[in-house]
Amino acid sequence: MKQKKMFGPCAVAVIGLLLVCMTVASVSAENGLHAVAINGGSLLINEDGGIDCTASADTYAGSYIPGVTYQIDVDCEYRDYNEVVGQTAQFRLEGPDGSVATKSIFDVPLINNNWKGKLSVPFTPASPGSYHWEITCSEGSESASARGDLILV
Repeated sequence: MKQKKMFGPCAVAVIGLLLVCMTVASVSAENGLHAVAINGGSLLINEDGGIDCTASADTYAGSYIPGVTYQIDVDCEYRDYNEVVGQTAQFRLEGPDGSVATKSIFDVPLINNNWKGKLSVPFTPASPGSYHWEITCSEGSESASARGDLILV
């Protein structure tokens, strides 16, 4: 039985694959860093024993890099204990440029409406400086808010 030499075609295929990978890697490196996720804080609406709203915002400080977009992420949680029904729980994030992300949950009686999630807004600063976002949560007459900071030097 004769064996054919496969070295030539295999070597060409491997070299071709390496060239493709090097091209993709160099294009990716040229594009650089375009998005930075930052922790914007947390919002909690807790119905255990009534309604309690809590807001806590964070501060991010760093170096200004032209063209970088910051993704402001806020963790949200709604704990439904069926103590209060027929209300609407609302979560809101307003970014430094006025962009808004919201989530509303209508509290349906006898159904567990628990929810955990995130609100996010992108922001691309034009220059170094201090930028701020607002987070709020509310249900019925209870509400809480906080202000987060993005400080770029």
